[in-house]
Amino acid sequence: MKEKILVVDDEEGIRFSFEFFLSDEGYQVSTAASYSEAVELINKDDYDLIFADIILDRKTGIDLLKVARRSQPTTPVVMITGVPSIETATESLRIGALDYIIKPIRQD
Repeated sequence: MKEKILVVDDEEGIRFSFEFFLSDEGYQVSTAASYSEAVELINKDDYDLIFADIILDRKTGIDLLKVARRSQPTTPVVMITGVPSIETATESLRIGALDYIIKPIRQD
């Protein structure tokens, strides 16, 4: 059985990149573009790993992390952000995120 990974990010390119590379490595990947879509998926299915962007629509990735901790307490959650801060990093890790990754931002 393939390990299942959920990728939550409002940027389509980020979701596509994660899905492409992880699927190529043999993982079953689901994606969500918003907090509400991610909550629906988390409540419907169990995941082996969740990647969650910090900045989402009306809620944050930290809000999503809280939902994941209640619904799937043993599932590792890795927070990703293009707008890092000490506050979001410490809050994420305090709530139980496995890691906090800073994604590069394109500067045109």
